[in-house]
Amino acid sequence: MSEWHQRDHVSMTEEKLVRAVHILADIVETNSPAFRPLYHDLRQQLTDLRLQQQAEAAAKARAAQDSSKVA
Repeated sequence: MSEWHQRDHVSMTEEKLVRAVHILADIVETNSPAFRPLYHDLRQQLTDLRLQQQAEAAAKARAAQDSSKVA
C-alpha cells in the first residue's frame, strides 16, 4: 500500500473514475464493507468531476453566446 501513495498522481479523467467506482463496487459487494468509505469517496469525486465539467461547458457556451452578440 505504501507504494501506491508514492506514485506520481496523473490527472483524473471521468473514464478512470468510472472504472474505479465499478471495481470498488464489486469489491464492496463481494469482499468487505470495509471498502465502503473509499467507494463513497470515489463516487463523490466522480460527481464533483462531472459538475466541474458541466460548469466549464456552461461557461464556454455563455462566452460563445456573448461573443456572437458583440460581433
